[in-house]
Amino acid sequence: MDKVKLSWASDELKRRKDLYRRLWSGKSVDHIPVDIRIEVPSNYSVRDQFLDGTKQLEASMASAIATWEQVPSSDCIAASRPDVGCSCLASAFGSKYYWGDNPDQTPGVKEKIIYDIEEQVDLLNVPDPYKDGWLPEGLKRIGMFAEAGQGIIPVSLLDAAGGVNVAADIMGVTDLLVALRLSPEAVHKLLAKIQQLYAEVIRAGIRAAGGEENITTTDFLDVWFPEGMKGHVSDDICANFGPDTYLEFSAPYHAIIFKEFGCGGLHNCGPNPCHEAYLSHEFSPRAIDLSDTYSHADLAVLKKSFKHKALIYLRLDSSRNAVECFTEIMNIMAPDVVVVPVLSFKPGQEAEETCRKLLTVAREYAANMEWGFL
Repeated sequence: MDKVKLSWASDELKRRKDLYRRLWSGKSVDHIPVDIRIEVPSNYSVRDQFLDGTKQLEASMASAIATWEQVPSSDCIAASRPDVGCSCLASAFGSKYYWGDNPDQTPGVKEKIIYDIEEQVDLLNVPDPYKDGWLPEGLKRIGMFAEAGQGIIPVSLLDAAGGVNVAADIMGVTDLLVALRLSPEAVHKLLAKIQQLYAEVIRAGIRAAGGEENITTTDFLDVWFPEGMKGHVSDDICANFGPDTYLEFSAPYHAIIFKEFGCGGLHNCGPNPCHEAYLSHEFSPRAIDLSDTYSHADLAVLKKSFKHKALIYLRLDSSRNAVECFTEIMNIMAPDVVVVPVLSFKPGQEAEETCRKLLTVAREYAANMEWGFL
């Protein structure tokens, strides 16, 4: 952005951050934030960007700048996302990446590296974020992206997937699910080592970014969280088990991150069988980020479990009418739970017009809310 646009963005950034600060503190706002962003199609495949950080930076910054320029009414705090795969922690433990035939698919792990958790867990060393797997490259990219953001465009940290997800990568899902029942002590040993690495990666990522003021959250999420609430964890795999398993094998390890970096957010695309357990720990998330595609059917029960406790960032399905969808969400969730709609457009898809329409609903939503909680 040129100097004139950079100056405007700097002033507008203050307004947007203040809006989210008020929202997270439970204070009344004149409208629920509407997060509309632009995704500029890249000339590079996903694989090209994974293998070349400069290409990934170019693509990420193009979308962030387009968001500022093409949707001025949005409350989105446009961010960049350095990405070396959601299995980057597993790669540090020794897992190798596997690329499929489609160059626009992200990599997965080639094969499990733990075949007998009882035999191997004590022999497993905690990796070094600066030496092992894809983590050094990820930290390098965080620094690159943060510098390019000029203090206007914050950077997310690395996609850590979450402790149980990492365990599934290095053990295999079936073996992990069996071990949760037959070898719980060994699983806890493994999760403790994963979480130790995760915390060290976060600290290293914050240093690479030049401080917490330059990051969105401690995880992959390219949504800005207020100061003191930067902690974020992922737990997509908990859609496959119940709240008792979540409380034993997920919540205590999420709490380690929340205690150190602030009770920020938890990601699960959905569905959400463990929804009540998300908020049952002393250190629990203040926000949940979900996909409407997989979580819309859960909204009624989420309203009960999240009432006056947490807000929701909901990525809307681009195939649905955004205004009708957000109006339906408001009618379900008000006055108890705030839902911030997150929606992406390609350039030229009337993003600004849609944003203005959504803001009309957002003002009504805010007027219908009960404030003064959280």
